[in-house]
Amino acid sequence: MVATGGIYLRSYPTKAQVYINDKPEGKTNRFIRRLIPKSYDLKVVKEDYHPWQKTLLVEPKMVSKANTILLVPFNPKIFLVASDSEEYLSFKTPDKKDNLYYISNNNLYTSKTSKILVKNVINYAIYKDGIIYLDNLTGKIFELDLTSLKSAPFFEQVFPSFNQGKWILSSDNKKLLCQKDKSVEILWLDNVANNSLIRKKGDIEKIDFGQPINEVIWYPRTDEHLIIATDNSILITEIDSRPPRNTTNFISTEKPQIKYDSKPQTLYFLSQGKLYQTEL
Repeated sequence: MVATGGIYLRSYPTKAQVYINDKPEGKTNRFIRRLIPKSYDLKVVKEDYHPWQKTLLVEPKMVSKANTILLVPFNPKIFLVASDSEEYLSFKTPDKKDNLYYISNNNLYTSKTSKILVKNVINYAIYKDGIIYLDNLTGKIFELDLTSLKSAPFFEQVFPSFNQGKWILSSDNKKLLCQKDKSVEILWLDNVANNSLIRKKGDIEKIDFGQPINEVIWYPRTDEHLIIATDNSILITEIDSRPPRNTTNFISTEKPQIKYDSKPQTLYFLSQGKLYQTEL
């Protein structure tokens, strides 16, 4: 007698064929029961989409989960929006009413008053109702309360690897990404349990891409995927570190600039002076 386990799979879109060790096991979303504890090779396939693969370990009386399987289309429908880059610039320009923050000479300012909010700041990100920032003197991350303008330690440990690169916060406010030349580092701002992975506050993971990265944005539908612009393509990758990590060349195009609009689930990209859009 052996205590069995299970696997739960949820995909976007649904109704994708599931294979376990090359044996068909129904369609997503799918809960497979009574599996003998061991590692299983999974494959999720849907017509006109790139296949998704992962090796999952099933343990006794436990369910291994892959909650955020993103199936990327082979040939996405791309529509030309504008041939004039000025329309894209206006699309990217923030509302003048918004309060803007910026760093100058290692000091954090606000556009409302042009006064120094915090000194000795290397990097920052808007976080909930405040700002988290990396202190230049201590190498620690602090949180600034925008009402009282008082700072408190957010992490006690030092994060020297976060002192260079662009900070990008996930829409769920639980992960902070630092974009570097050919890699990204992800810092967990809270304890998170997802896809059977337990991440603790302060955990860091590095993802290398082996090619220059021009821009990175979070895919807000899952907050578990990244949209990456390189010199000649737009990539989609998952942050799920269980092997293999699924990374897909979504669109091949020259030096794209990217922006995602979550309400119509539309990806916009500018390439060679033309603005395009596609569903994702």
